[in-house]
Amino acid sequence: MERLFEIILIIHIIAGSLALLAGLSAILFRNKIKWHRPSGIIYFWCMSIIFVSATYMSIYHSNIFLLCVSFFTYYSAITAYRSLSLKKLHLQQEPGKLDWTIEIFFGLIHIAFVTYAIFLLLNGNQVGGIISLVFGLLGIRGNFSTIARLRKKLEWKNYWLLAHISGMLGSYIGALTAFLVNNSQYVHLPSIVLWLGPTVVFVPLIFYEISVHKKKSKKFEKTVA
Repeated sequence: MERLFEIILIIHIIAGSLALLAGLSAILFRNKIKWHRPSGIIYFWCMSIIFVSATYMSIYHSNIFLLCVSFFTYYSAITAYRSLSLKKLHLQQEPGKLDWTIEIFFGLIHIAFVTYAIFLLLNGNQVGGIISLVFGLLGIRGNFSTIARLRKKLEWKNYWLLAHISGMLGSYIGALTAFLVNNSQYVHLPSIVLWLGPTVVFVPLIFYEISVHKKKSKKFEKTVA
């Protein structure tokens, strides 16, 4: 089992390094589709590998933080990726079975995180409980937002792009935070910087990009439903 873990760890490190580089490239070249698209594709598939490997390793070592981050970041990435295939929901396009399967699966996982958080908190594990609770609630919030879009509760005409931007940048924040925290012995920075640094840097970018693209778009005359 240790040999298998080492192999998966190597794959995880390679995929993680590529994801961080490809994700950064996609962000820097977000207005140049020739570079943005291939970078985004590489990022997504690396994140798929990371999700599988991180889930295995977190269960193997009972690492609740890594488990929560792996599900949160991948849910953000996969819904953002799928948003590109759902550009015509306002024109009678229907979500696929895959989209509803994603919401059901990850929704149950997010509820499980909240339930597990309550169990941990009641048994005195404050750190694990808070981590599980925060990621579980953030995940459930994401479920509500995505399900509203799938049910065609649409406000902005570029709804798919807004979902893509917020999801991909959100997943990058999670991936970068996990990288810094899990390599804290090599990154000589205060703990608060490791935990909150990516959020402080990229959340304003999310708000900025969303604001810019809302100004370029228009609202539907009435909410599409």
